[in-house]
Amino acid sequence: MIKSIYPLLGGLLLTVSAMAQSPTDALMISNQQPSGTARTQALGGVSVGLGGDFSSAFSNPAGIGIFKTGEFLISGGVGISKNTTSYLPSADPLDMKGSRTNFQVPNLGLVFASNRASGPNSWNNFSFAIGSNRQANFNNRINIGGVTSSTSYTEYWIDQLWAAGFNPMDPSYTPTGAGLAFKQGLIHPYINSKGETDLLSEASPVRQTGGLASIYQRASLDTKGGVNDYTFAFGANYGDRLYIGAGLVVPSVNYQETLSVSEDDNTGNPNNNFKYFDYNQYTKISGLGIAANIGILYKITDRFRIGANFRTPTKYSMNITQGGDLGSDTEGWGGKKYNTAGDYSLLKDYSYDLTAPLRLSGGASYFFGNLKDPDAVTGFLAADYEYVNHSKSKYNFADDKAGARSVNDAIGFLYRSASNFKVGAEVKFARIFAVRGGFAQFGNPYSNDSYNMSVDASRKTYSGGLGVRTKGIYVDLTYSYTQGKDFYQLYTTDIADYYPPAAMVDFKRSNIMATVGFKF
Repeated sequence: MIKSIYPLLGGLLLTVSAMAQSPTDALMISNQQPSGTARTQALGGVSVGLGGDFSSAFSNPAGIGIFKTGEFLISGGVGISKNTTSYLPSADPLDMKGSRTNFQVPNLGLVFASNRASGPNSWNNFSFAIGSNRQANFNNRINIGGVTSSTSYTEYWIDQLWAAGFNPMDPSYTPTGAGLAFKQGLIHPYINSKGETDLLSEASPVRQTGGLASIYQRASLDTKGGVNDYTFAFGANYGDRLYIGAGLVVPSVNYQETLSVSEDDNTGNPNNNFKYFDYNQYTKISGLGIAANIGILYKITDRFRIGANFRTPTKYSMNITQGGDLGSDTEGWGGKKYNTAGDYSLLKDYSYDLTAPLRLSGGASYFFGNLKDPDAVTGFLAADYEYVNHSKSKYNFADDKAGARSVNDAIGFLYRSASNFKVGAEVKFARIFAVRGGFAQFGNPYSNDSYNMSVDASRKTYSGGLGVRTKGIYVDLTYSYTQGKDFYQLYTTDIADYYPPAAMVDFKRSNIMATVGFKF
């Protein structure tokens, strides 16, 4: 069974077919975005050493212990992703830009507080939180294009066929796109100069024998979905100084991708056995995980707090499916044809396990102003640090332990540990109004290696927001802007001369969200 997933996971694990902004689904899941309520996101995501917000249920459940009243909250937001790419020369400007807008509900939650005492040497209250939080947003679109005379996507299909143990005389199993290309004659057997059966691509400028000099190649990667964490968290308050907490987290993964690849004859010659092909590949990844958070928060003084949280490795049970369709015109060779996956191709449906790495975080906050006067101007400064080692993600294929070891070794080679920093500040005035600002930097997950194109894929997020809080209700509004660079490898080939360049990606995302909360 594992043989059938290798062509499918080839891109996910070894940058053959990029997944969102990450070359693997392991990195896609572990390399998360700024998250939390509108207040927390306005603060750059700071919450570990702060507490008192529903976001603490996911970042440091000890912060839930600060709650002394119940609370219900809901958030809504709009995310706008934009990408500008550079790939091949002579690209149409429309093939260099991609954008995607989506509406989301980042948070929904309930907090219950049980007040028992009010003293320096007693457990004063226990709090519980239940709800959801969006940890990653996959909604995105990448477009690339340009003219090439040295490579074709069909070269990748030829490699897939041989890797799958393909027999041209008995094609009982072929990967989805490669199988369709074989059925339509876009790829077909021939006898080479050594008298061996080989495969010929009518779309490849370097393999085709009919005078094809160059092709215009374009591709778009359209993705949607995300990772939603569902949690039940507990926090306890001892003497209004020491807060401890723990939480059970169940992440739900939903990733959907449409990869569209087109190649057109760039010569205008109607007699070279190739005019175009249009290929669509549909991939869906879903899964459920489980992890635990254990945290502590301590008020050294009324003005200064420190906190720490440990999130265990997350164990995921995953499923991946794939289908596709292909239309082509090989002119005098086979004419126009169109097929969906079937016959000579196999729709993929495969289950596997994935372990995402542990996460360690610490934070501190300092409060200023007259904290005893509700009419005084007050506020705080806060900062968090998070460590995550992306190279420690691990796959487990039940029917191929050796294959899993090989993939895990590749992950260890491609990725490294990253440090994430977050800082934020809030100023509160006129009793109920607040102004907030924040900044976050997410470290580069790629190893410093030419295989990753030496790309620094760190990301920076700038954020700001406003809040209004009364005794019974609050409303927070936030805008955040994330920018960074990455690379997108459309495919790879076994022959170095046929290897396409990586597309360089300039990524930007704007996020507007609001949180409304009711206290009880």
